[in-house]
Amino acid sequence: MATLTVRESFGTVRLARSGRLLPWLGPAVRGLIGGRLRAHVCRWPVAEVLGQWERCAGCPHMNGCQYGETFEPDPPAGLRLASGWENAARPLVIAPAFPAPELGKAKDWFDIRITAIGPTAVGHLDDVWESFRVAGADLAIGLGDDHIPFDVTRTGASGDSVVSLPPPADNGDMVPRVRVTLTAPLFLNEATPDGRKRAVREPTFGQLMRAGLRTLGPLHRLYGEPLAEDVFHLVKVAAEAVPTIRTEFAEFRQERFSNRSKDRYDIFGVTGWAEYGPVPAWLLPWVQWAGRLHVGTHRVAGAGGWSALWT
Repeated sequence: MATLTVRESFGTVRLARSGRLLPWLGPAVRGLIGGRLRAHVCRWPVAEVLGQWERCAGCPHMNGCQYGETFEPDPPAGLRLASGWENAARPLVIAPAFPAPELGKAKDWFDIRITAIGPTAVGHLDDVWESFRVAGADLAIGLGDDHIPFDVTRTGASGDSVVSLPPPADNGDMVPRVRVTLTAPLFLNEATPDGRKRAVREPTFGQLMRAGLRTLGPLHRLYGEPLAEDVFHLVKVAAEAVPTIRTEFAEFRQERFSNRSKDRYDIFGVTGWAEYGPVPAWLLPWVQWAGRLHVGTHRVAGAGGWSALWT
């Protein structure tokens, strides 16, 4: 059975003064941590960072780099991945609690979870948290347009968990009902008959699990033991057959700002929950781990996470 090592670490962010916040803070927090960490460890002159080395792919200093190996790692030498898989399977997920209040007040706080996948990213967790602390203490940075400074307190970490996904079982064991509750916005797209893409507004169980495979597959191949090739088709077929019982999804929209391009644009997704069933019992660990490791666009900033409960 293919395995993958994961460590989840937890902390609390406490605002030092009042200011405006966005409901989903994932991109802002990830940008703060990544920017501070890269500024601290990158060995290139600033002019090179703004030019040839704006992105880390192929950097000769990648080995041992706390930023490169967590935020923008190269795949192992000789490993070929499907197009887009590198970006879909970064080994660090930063997930602040959702939603944040529109107006944060001094001493307000929220929880945050940082998940490292694979031994290399796990080894850099202390540097990630320290960069977060330093970013919060820098009065020129802060959260949101009001640059709210904050304090960061680490509250603990899980021991190393091993992702263990059972093989498909044809034993007839079924769970009548599984409730999937999104812990942050979910951004998934589907193809239209004319070849375009549109946002998924009411994801089916099959759509969730296909997105999960697009995360679990490359993560195992990059940072653990590869999944068997035949399992992808079997999981898809089983998941597609699971009916939707009830949904309570709502559209989510938020402005997104890119520090690299300086562009502002709107992103569209969904929040809420759904119940599916009956679900083959062997699929339960698959849906659980897909939610814990996050799926879809912006997963590295905490999007596309969920909890799964069943009866």
